[in-house]
Amino acid sequence: MNLRIGVDATSIVGGGGLTHLKQFLTSYLKDNLQLTLKIYIYASKKILNNLPDHPNFLKRNSTFLDKSRYHRIFFQTFLFDKILKKECDILFSVTGDYIGSFRPYIGMSQNMMLYEREFWKEIKSIKEKTKLYFNFKRQQKCFQNAEGIIFLSKYAKNHIIKSLKLKDKNTVIIHHGISNQFISKNNEHKSLENYSQKSPFHFIYISTVHVYKNQWNVVEAISRLREKGYPVRLTLIGDVIYKPSGHLLKKVIENVDPKHEFIEHILNVPYSKIADYYTSHDGIIFASSCENMPNILLESMGAAKPIACSDKMPMNEFLKEGGIYFNASSVNSIFEVLEKMLNSLKSFGVLNHRNKEELKKYTWNKTSSETFKFIINTLKSYNNV
Repeated sequence: MNLRIGVDATSIVGGGGLTHLKQFLTSYLKDNLQLTLKIYIYASKKILNNLPDHPNFLKRNSTFLDKSRYHRIFFQTFLFDKILKKECDILFSVTGDYIGSFRPYIGMSQNMMLYEREFWKEIKSIKEKTKLYFNFKRQQKCFQNAEGIIFLSKYAKNHIIKSLKLKDKNTVIIHHGISNQFISKNNEHKSLENYSQKSPFHFIYISTVHVYKNQWNVVEAISRLREKGYPVRLTLIGDVIYKPSGHLLKKVIENVDPKHEFIEHILNVPYSKIADYYTSHDGIIFASSCENMPNILLESMGAAKPIACSDKMPMNEFLKEGGIYFNASSVNSIFEVLEKMLNSLKSFGVLNHRNKEELKKYTWNKTSSETFKFIINTLKSYNNV
């Protein structure tokens, strides 16, 4: 009888969660032409329609998963277990929030915002804080009862194990992969003299807008560079996922660039087009202060462009010596580091090459292979095989 693995994607609504799941399953198909596993995938129709098809990929949907968050929670709480007990030998909770009675299951950690409470203080919305606390308690219960936990970084593993007091847990670190579309063949290295006010050095920062993303500080730093005479522009790409932060960013942009001459904010860019934006820009900024595994940072490392990055962990765990670092909560720090970048552009050639070499560690084939290996070994251990 084929091993039956359930994939709980009932909480995924899009974004990075969908990217991981799609790449994870697609890579498994490429590496396993003769599938011996039956994989049951539980998700909304929207998510399932974006996943690869195969006779051994059994897509499962409920109308509850296509409605509101409260309908989804009702399904997860009262209906899900009965289905799992009929169809699965082991469950993989890709969002790390399964709290039912089915055993065994594996949880995965993807959201560090649940643990970095200093950012909660900046959120004024009671509804938003309640949502964070609710999700934290769900993950706490999920991880405490899980037969195994997958972490994406050393930083996340150490922080969460300490925070939840998880002792003697079966854990593993499995990094997400990076798609080949982000690996540029460009090796051109210009100096500041190649840029002018008519043809400025064009920075890009890709990330959603939230309290810990610090786009407003980056905008002010770019404005200061302009005031000092540096020929620079900035493109921000990313949806507003916390409205007060979106309002703050808009206010700062209007204040420093009322005529919209050097700051552009694009809300929606298809994932398939992101690599083109890296290619068409000159320097990369990543100013997030809260990440589990910063996939956007790793994707930018393949662009062969200078990178200025937040000094908050776990960024250094991945970028290492491939960029220069600033304090993302300090406009002065960002300004000084960007100025240093502009005055030493030629020196980034070696770092850009190093980043490309570093990215060879992060493939979706490796992610998929290591994940399924961990799931199968965990089930064997659970069954004392």
